[in-house]
Amino acid sequence: MKKLLFAILFCNFAFLSFAQDVKFASGREKNDGKPQLFSGTSQRNSTSAVFIEDIMNLQLKQQVEISVISGFKFKGTVSALSSDAPGLTTITVQSSEIKGLLMSVSRLILPDNTIVFRGIITSPKHSDMMMLELDPVTGLYNWNKKQVSHLLAD
Repeated sequence: MKKLLFAILFCNFAFLSFAQDVKFASGREKNDGKPQLFSGTSQRNSTSAVFIEDIMNLQLKQQVEISVISGFKFKGTVSALSSDAPGLTTITVQSSEIKGLLMSVSRLILPDNTIVFRGIITSPKHSDMMMLELDPVTGLYNWNKKQVSHLLAD
């Protein structure tokens, strides 16, 4: 009986010690080694109100070719069009040229009838992405280049 108890305790300690050897890669380790999609673009890229209106008027399964910023055209198909909350509309376009590349633009109408846009162009195979953000100084929307690893918590 003592030998059985000793064997069970030994196995228990062995399992516990091996269970704690798990190591996880940080977000920077996972993403910084990936290629950049927007390496030739500047950190801040202006966009026009026409671009935003064109995006918000797209229909589901529509084929599109949109000039997002100077030197970058997004070609693909509208894969989702949703209105998940009152005043919120989101359009998602999946690239036909770069596997996994998505562009998603949302329009939110606030209770005071202010309209806010947000957007993202991202791919799981690339280390950078573009985010559509409002410049608080100029009041204009820009596509800002970001590193994925800087946005993920470790």
